[in-house]
Amino acid sequence: MDPVTLIVAALVAGAAAGAKDTAASAIKDAYAAFKSLIKNRFTGNAAGELALEKHEKSPEAWTPALKEEIASAKLDEDGEVLAAAQGLLTDAEVAGVDVKKLISQVATGDQNVQTADNQGTVTVSYGTPPVSKPGS
Repeated sequence: MDPVTLIVAALVAGAAAGAKDTAASAIKDAYAAFKSLIKNRFTGNAAGELALEKHEKSPEAWTPALKEEIASAKLDEDGEVLAAAQGLLTDAEVAGVDVKKLISQVATGDQNVQTADNQGTVTVSYGTPPVSKPGS
């Protein structure tokens, strides 16, 4: 899995694990610490801070913007961030979150489609989507 996806998956997994009624305070604390680490790295980057805040409430809508800000801020090259992301994913999996399902993401646009699976394979298609014919 690419580092940007790892970071985003950790945020989603941490939020999902923390939202469970049975979540231990340790997982909630780990998620809060990871989110705080990302927020601190985005200090002075209003777009990054906004994407992080909005992503928690609407991950599907804000994942593309958050990924862009993570890459732009080079968090995907930050060893501390990557180690914390991997640790949070492990903790979330132990807490019962289906991490593999979270990693598989699909982003669509008007004319572009990008898909990724949990094996790290990414497929990108460009161009005008085919027009559906009635009855086909």
